[in-house]
Amino acid sequence: MNAGVLRVHPKNPLYFTVDSQKAVFLGGHQIFVDLQDNTYNKPFTRNKEITLDWPAYVTFLESTNMNYLRNWITFSTGSGSMAPVNKAVASPMPYKRVPGHGKAKDGGLKFDLYQFNDVFFQRLYKRCKDLKERNIYVSIMLFEVYGFGKGEKCGEPPQNLWDGNVFNSANNINGIDANLDGDITGLEFFYTKDAKILDLQKEYVKKIIDTVNSLDNIFYEVANELYAPEWQISMIDFIKKYEKTKPKQHLVLFSPGGRLANNEWKIIAKDRVVNSRADCFAGMGDWDSKAFGKKRPPVNNTGKPGIIDLDHIKYGSTDVAYLWTAFTQGYHFNLYETPYDYPDKESPEWKNIRCNVGKAVEYSEKVDLVNMKPRPDLSSTKFCLAKEGYEYIIYQQNKSEFTVSGLKPGKRYNIEWYAAEKNQSKSGFITPEKSVATFVPKYKNMVLFLVQDR
Repeated sequence: MNAGVLRVHPKNPLYFTVDSQKAVFLGGHQIFVDLQDNTYNKPFTRNKEITLDWPAYVTFLESTNMNYLRNWITFSTGSGSMAPVNKAVASPMPYKRVPGHGKAKDGGLKFDLYQFNDVFFQRLYKRCKDLKERNIYVSIMLFEVYGFGKGEKCGEPPQNLWDGNVFNSANNINGIDANLDGDITGLEFFYTKDAKILDLQKEYVKKIIDTVNSLDNIFYEVANELYAPEWQISMIDFIKKYEKTKPKQHLVLFSPGGRLANNEWKIIAKDRVVNSRADCFAGMGDWDSKAFGKKRPPVNNTGKPGIIDLDHIKYGSTDVAYLWTAFTQGYHFNLYETPYDYPDKESPEWKNIRCNVGKAVEYSEKVDLVNMKPRPDLSSTKFCLAKEGYEYIIYQQNKSEFTVSGLKPGKRYNIEWYAAEKNQSKSGFITPEKSVATFVPKYKNMVLFLVQDR
């Protein structure tokens, strides 16, 4: 069980810690329906369940050995008309529906933005607590941008996600509308100077913090794929200031750019993200599209934990190279789970990539991660996480032989070859005569786990 609030490790700030001693690597995924049912106009989840079977999901997540879930929260109920029988109305929402004011666009009662829905917050607390009991960390996504945007048009008549948003005046009793320019989105929510909306944002964030502050295994993500850097930075400051009044203080994650008020796309510069007051960040493929496109992320030399989240780089990919290049370059990793978005996508490849993420977590727990750093200079593959002379995790994308240097001649090293595409391992040992040894992988996409025998 998690014992202590997640922190940035004081000695090796590429990783997290709960006790300032052991380093923690996060490897996990996102499924979009972990808190609210029927999100984003989609009535089904993995295995075509109408709603997520939470106890079964937690057991499933634990079985993969993944230790991280990226939570998603939407402020849109969707269109409410995706299917004639199973209307895909997302629930629960953070706000109460109240009688006496007519119907919202999804056919349900309208929302009161000054009354919180206890069901939503109770579920958030319970599910985060369930994950804590299984040593699984969760980043809480305070705001999600696409529920304010166009989304997917569906139903009769066609509607978009903004149509079902609680900050659309058609859906609340308070006359509050984030759509300030009369288009078909409410993305101005993140750019507004409207005092009422800004106050509602802060009250909601305070309610989230009040709900989960007692838990150790959580941290906060301000928003998903939003530009609005001034707003995001001000929200980071607000979270930190408010949590100072609470018993526990948690980390804040900055996910870079995205959507502008006009629904177009713009990236927040890397320097602005990593040099902000956020404690950790998610990587963005657009920062270096050539490198990320070739699955060659640069070494994390930012001095902060960074997460390679495939949502921002290659959503729906089962390519193991994204995981192992990220891991050996000093990043954490988060998988974009397409089968929870589209159940027919479930396949052996998905089972395998989940096993790979769990394997990376396993390796991170076997080594002295505090003293390990990305060391592309120690292997000809250029993907090497190492405590020189003692422990190495090396990834080779092709079947070519490669070298490892910095070894101690005459010392025995235990080795494990992990075939990432087969999820198979084979153990052995070597006693190198020189400080450099050559290795020949049997397959492509292999990981070499090399540890000096003590």
